[in-house]
Amino acid sequence: MAEITAAMVKELRDKTDVPMMKAKKALVEANGDMDAAITRLREENKNLQLKEGRVSAEGLVEAFVREHAQLGVLIEVNTETDFVARNDEFAALVRYLAVHAGQNPTAESVEHLLDAIHHESGEPARTRYQEALAKLRENIVVKRFTAFQTTDGTIGSYVHSNGKIGVLVELSGDGVDVADLAKEVAMQIASQKPKFLTKEEVPASLVDQERDIARANAAADPKNANKPAEIVEKIVEGGLSNFYKGVVLLEQAYIREPKQTIAQVVKGKAEIRRFVRFEIGEASA
Repeated sequence: MAEITAAMVKELRDKTDVPMMKAKKALVEANGDMDAAITRLREENKNLQLKEGRVSAEGLVEAFVREHAQLGVLIEVNTETDFVARNDEFAALVRYLAVHAGQNPTAESVEHLLDAIHHESGEPARTRYQEALAKLRENIVVKRFTAFQTTDGTIGSYVHSNGKIGVLVELSGDGVDVADLAKEVAMQIASQKPKFLTKEEVPASLVDQERDIARANAAADPKNANKPAEIVEKIVEGGLSNFYKGVVLLEQAYIREPKQTIAQVVKGKAEIRRFVRFEIGEASA
């Protein structure tokens, strides 16, 4: 039997908001396996809401899209305190680095990006970065960046007003209408946090897990006790459909018109090819 520590119980409580004893019981039953404990809790409570894994961090997300909308960059820069994150000098550094990343979209890592020569200054971006470190007197980390390039599509972006969430998206086609649509899709992604573009991208193991949870929830509902197996299976598939509507972009309800899915919004106008979403404090990068 695995040892269930107070730290493990706290981690599970932080992720699920369940009472301490319930969290400990789930961990004991799962022999210390955190994912299995979460699955058990979800099977017991179909309305359980999981919190996204987050770490303590401040900073800004910034996007840069070239005028022709065929190249775009999303970058996240972290700092220690919100005080510095709201500093104009720090914001200027992040904008500088976003433009610099747009000048060097093939950079393979943050280190390569900082060592690349900035087109206007003729110096490595690391010089400006180190100047900001000295002036702000706080640790600043360029956490991650990504670049999209296309020859026959449109890159769009959206950064939430507080600079904590940013999105980069690529659509097929070009022109003003496609650019406007790309902005709408980016806002949808920022708000609704999809993890996949299509249902086909969802790993089979995750689909199986969600189906098992939906089946356990259906079996635990007294209202389903005397229903035929085929009806219960339809209920299970309904639960799986709701899962897809939460994590798959094309299946999500459009935030401006919930009666439409994103697939219906873009149909006949453009194809969504890919997207990326950054949020300050995400544990994974």
